[in-house]
Parts: sequence; C-alpha cells; structure tokens
Amino acid sequence: MKNLLEYKDLIYELALRDLKIRYRKPFFGFLWMFIMPFSTAIIYKVLFSDFMRITSGEYPFFIHLITAILPWSYFATTVQGSIGCILGSKNIINQISFPKYLIPVSTVFANLINFLPTMIILLGFILAFHIKISPLVIFLPVVIMIHTCLIIGLAFLVSALQVIYRDTEYIVQIMIMALFFLTPGVYVLEEVIARSNPLFIKIYMLNPLVGFTNLYRITSIGGYLNSMPKEANFLNTLIIPAIFSIAMLFIGYFVFSKYEKRFSDYLNI
Repeated sequence: MKNLLEYKDLIYELALRDLKIRYRKPFFGFLWMFIMPFSTAIIYKVLFSDFMRITSGEYPFFIHLITAILPWSYFATTVQGSIGCILGSKNIINQISFPKYLIPVSTVFANLINFLPTMIILLGFILAFHIKISPLVIFLPVVIMIHTCLIIGLAFLVSALQVIYRDTEYIVQIMIMALFFLTPGVYVLEEVIARSNPLFIKIYMLNPLVGFTNLYRITSIGGYLNSMPKEANFLNTLIIPAIFSIAMLFIGYFVFSKYEKRFSDYLNI
C-alpha cells in the first residue's frame, strides 16, 4: 500500500496511457466503454429470451442480464488485458526503474475507470424498468472493492506467467469462456438448482463468480435478496468470494514477485 501511494501518479499515467491507446482511433472513442457491454446484453437478451424463451423469474430478462454482464465484462476484459501488459511495456521497463507490479495494477485501474460509470447507468436502467433500487446499494462500493482485489490478484498471476510461459494467454481464454457458462448470467440460478444433483450444486456454489453475481444483484435490485434460493447462503455468497479474493491477491503477488527477477531474461528475447 505504501508503494501504491508513493507511485500513485505513475499508476494514473499508465492507466491513462492504456485508455488513450484503447480509445484513440475508434470514431466513438470513450463511448465504447458503454456500447460494448450493453450491446452484448441486448444480443444475449434477443438470443436467450426472445428466441430460446429462457425466463428470468420475477425480474425483466434485460435487468437480469446486465446485472451480471457488466461485472463479468469488467472481470474478463481486465484479466485478458492483463495477460500481455508486462510484455507490452518492455520499453518502459527497460528505461525506468519502478516496481513492475504497478503495470498490472494500472491495467486494472484503467478498466475500473471504465466499469464505474456503467454501474451508474445500470442503476438508471433498474429505475427505468420500474424496479426499486436495493437499499443495500450502499454496500456496492464494498462489493466492487472485493471484486477488484480478485482481479488484481489474477492480473498479477497471468501477467507474470505470460512472460515466462507464452501459452498462458490461450489457457486463460479457455478458462474465461468456461467460467462464463459456470456463472448465472444468461440463465437463472434456480434453474441450475432444480436440474442438478446436490453434489454438483455444492461444487457450483463454490465458484466465487457465482457469489459476486449474486452480490451485484443483491446490492442493485430491490428485493432480490429475499428471492434468492436457500442454496445461495451467506457463506457462498459473501464469505467465499471475499476469502478467495484476498487469497488470490496474495497468491498473485507472490507469483509475480517470484518471476519478476526473471523478466529481464525473457523480455529481451
């Protein structure tokens, strides 16, 4: 934390550089931070709700989707973007002496800047559909903070491994694709519980992204907490995601610190 505060200006500049590079050439520029996740939600809504007739319980399917798609997009985009952040910063690393872990942190920070405005728009959509905003919305920043800890830990992990093992990006892409379908975004959690055996459900609920999806819905949709199935209890909705996030933050930092000493040998290959 001391280093983060000491190098806060550098983190800001690296994050700003990332955002400028990302949105410099597209015609719509920064508007793409809103267009991409919401257009994805619309496509899924048409495919799964209008064509496949998948239901979303007592809430509109679009609200069911965006409360999952927006956090998922933040998670997936940041982790995938972190994979090559060390390799892509080779020139900066060779020219300036600074803690290398600031690079993945700045990548996460840039995506967090993207993510926060979409959550405000999300609350606006909830009101537009005549749904009350949850009084637990005051805890939404806490959920975002815990979620970000998980993402930073994974960013440390994948960015370091990619420098040494160049197959990392392909493995991560496969895992992210699998995790998307193991998270109740386009389908309802109750349907999974109704169609699966108890052992699978216990394993499924250990997925911290299931807990995070529930947390985002609990802290944004009014009454959602009371409509959750009993299988989504306090343990797997809050405790497991929080513990997993903190553990991943330390594990990711440990792995990054271990491989950082070998970066110079691989960056110049």
